[in-house]
Amino acid sequence: MDYSKYIKKIIKDLETTDYVYSKDIPNISLYMDQVTTFMEDNLGRMKRKEHDNILTKTMINNYSKNHILPPPIKKKYTPDHMMMLIFIYYFKHVLSITDIQKLLSPIIHKIESDDQFSLDTFYDTLLNIQKDEFDDFKEHIDNTIHIARNKIEGLDTEDKDILELFSIIHLLTLQAAAQKHIAEKLIDQFFKKPSEKAKEKNKS
Repeated sequence: MDYSKYIKKIIKDLETTDYVYSKDIPNISLYMDQVTTFMEDNLGRMKRKEHDNILTKTMINNYSKNHILPPPIKKKYTPDHMMMLIFIYYFKHVLSITDIQKLLSPIIHKIESDDQFSLDTFYDTLLNIQKDEFDDFKEHIDNTIHIARNKIEGLDTEDKDILELFSIIHLLTLQAAAQKHIAEKLIDQFFKKPSEKAKEKNKS
């Protein structure tokens, strides 16, 4: 069974997914229903199951309550809100709510306090980096499949197919866990809450 063909199909789907650039976001403030509809229309291909939700009203309200997202302005969400929600959507698959709050706190502060800061420029720059790195990502996945195949090929067993698939998933999971660990450590070290910084200062 050739699992690599199915993996390549998944990667092709990812590659052909349209990136939501700032120019694609309506340049007007949107009500909650418009926000959730926009997210479903533009990020729906990233869902694991058809019935999954990209973002719900409850999720968005909770993000505001937890200071992960600036509160809406007269019940409307600006383009900056939309870009922040897209960040949150991707982060929440890997990071805890607490970590996302720490990570986005400086960005929210910049939006609220620095008139010269352009979130759309920053946001689009990150999308361009992501797009440029996709070829390296594909090569990395190919190498992972190749390594798993080579390790299983020498085994004397009739169950090579399932063991090969297990090995690919195992390697992908270990890599994802290692990357998650690095991201968490960076957040712990460089995105500390004011209360955490105060505690460290008192100890020193």
